[in-house]
Amino acid sequence: MVLKEDEQRARLAISQSLRELGQEPPATLDLRRIPFSGQWGMASSVCMQLTRSNGSAPAPEGLSKKERQELRQKEAAAARERAQNLAEQVASKLSKQGLFADVQAQNGFVNMYFDTADVARRLLQGVHATAAGYGRGAPKTETVMVEYGQLNTHKDGHVGHLRNISLGDALSNILTHDGYQVLKATYIGDIGAHVMKWLWGYRKWHSHEELRADDGRWWEGIYVESNRAIGDNPEYEREYRELFAAWDRREPEVVELWNRTRDVSLRYLHYLFDQLDVHFDVWFYESQFEDPGREVVRELLEKGIAEVDQGAPVVRLDQKLGLERETYRTLILQRSDGTSLYQTKELALTRAKFEGYPIARALNVVDVRQTLYFQQVFKTLELLGYQEAVKSTHVPYEYVTLATGAMSSRQGNVVPYAEFAAELQERALATVRVKNPSMPPEQQERVARIVAQGAMKFGMLDRDNTKLLVFDREEALDFDGFSAPYVQYAHARACRILEQGPEIAWEELRAADLSEVETNLLETIGGFTDSVERASRELKPLHVVTYAYNLARSFNEFYRESPVLRSEGDTRNLRLALVYASRTTLANALGLLGIHAPEVM
Repeated sequence: MVLKEDEQRARLAISQSLRELGQEPPATLDLRRIPFSGQWGMASSVCMQLTRSNGSAPAPEGLSKKERQELRQKEAAAARERAQNLAEQVASKLSKQGLFADVQAQNGFVNMYFDTADVARRLLQGVHATAAGYGRGAPKTETVMVEYGQLNTHKDGHVGHLRNISLGDALSNILTHDGYQVLKATYIGDIGAHVMKWLWGYRKWHSHEELRADDGRWWEGIYVESNRAIGDNPEYEREYRELFAAWDRREPEVVELWNRTRDVSLRYLHYLFDQLDVHFDVWFYESQFEDPGREVVRELLEKGIAEVDQGAPVVRLDQKLGLERETYRTLILQRSDGTSLYQTKELALTRAKFEGYPIARALNVVDVRQTLYFQQVFKTLELLGYQEAVKSTHVPYEYVTLATGAMSSRQGNVVPYAEFAAELQERALATVRVKNPSMPPEQQERVARIVAQGAMKFGMLDRDNTKLLVFDREEALDFDGFSAPYVQYAHARACRILEQGPEIAWEELRAADLSEVETNLLETIGGFTDSVERASRELKPLHVVTYAYNLARSFNEFYRESPVLRSEGDTRNLRLALVYASRTTLANALGLLGIHAPEVM
């Protein structure tokens, strides 16, 4: 935040100096940070930009190739000289403004350095003043809807879902911190083949059992059992098809069973999201968009955008867009029997987001295998004249696999969320007991839950969205190195120091004679806003994950080499302020990732 303010001050100062020299500053004034080496600085190539824009006279005709080359070299040398002369004049004027500790003109660049002690003082005071708001971007007018956590009723949540939920929630938090208004939305799959298979199996073998709102394994078990039985037995397949047809006719008995089981299953999904501390502003359901989806299909047919092929309505996207190369292929809108497909409802959902909510953008966090699917849906709506479709973005991520191969609920080889969470919590609890044997058991359990949840989410975010994530239990339970517990422990360590130390005299901070580890820590703290902005711009929470780890590492180096409580006077006051700023920034970074920052571990 302080560095951003200094950057703006540097731009204004350069522009003013150029105007005083009779030069009009360019619309975009180049300014970049000088690699930190104990002093913060900015460099600008504006003088080279201005002297180049003056141009040079056209080369005389009749020159040989060698003569033209020599002429270009002379012109380049003259341009460098003009740039250096202008840079020296600008540097002279900047030096007199009192904004910078040092200003240099080097090779046509204007290099401006700030007073390290002054920046350190203002940075630390800024973190203290803004606290939980530190790193927050300027308020933006856009509202963004982020859709994620697309779980299915009548099934369990598993490790694969955890990556989706962690990514979507972190992205929502980051966009919010960057200044956007954000609506967190989920789209629950409460109808479709998986539901009908579950209902068939439940009626056939489990109708005597009580519906369970707290046992995902029970729901998943019935689905896996039914799916296998239907695949192995033609008679069961026929019964399942008959049930599906009865659903399409909305026979009361089937609708009642669906409603009753759906309600209980949704209670379990709410429970699962609560366990992850994930909460949504908007809940969409697939069942809401079955009829609206059919209306979109009718509209596409009426306008000649869609056509019927072998009884099914389709959109030949490449043909409609005039593309010779196969790009978007053909989108099938419905089955030939008139029943809807997932994309039928997606068309209606995409429209409903913009028609029902005041949003400027809609982000769909869905795995990379659906990339073509979303391209087809958005392009189809564009052909229909629905221009808001261009404001919809698919945020892809690679899926999670087991060490033994891809997970599939149809095959029953998923790692359930509850099992994963319990295993991590057991390991976390063992670590907490070793580190804090005198801590009350209830508090040990509470801290272990925080640490386990952090390990799960961090482990789902510590790779690029587009990288395959191979779930390995040993790696997932590793509490050292590049992990949430490492960052959380740094935060707890900072809390312990502040608890034992005196109050910080914020108005009396003195930052003279900073050590290398102290300036490195300050530089890392100061980079938080950039990390948030980049993650928001690129839709990649990994940038905040990496930042949080680097800050924890920088703080631990500071902790080892710069005694805090044993120091005295101004030194202790400054180091306590560094600890406070580290703790605050660590908590903010973890919070953006949906991870709690414990005060003790």
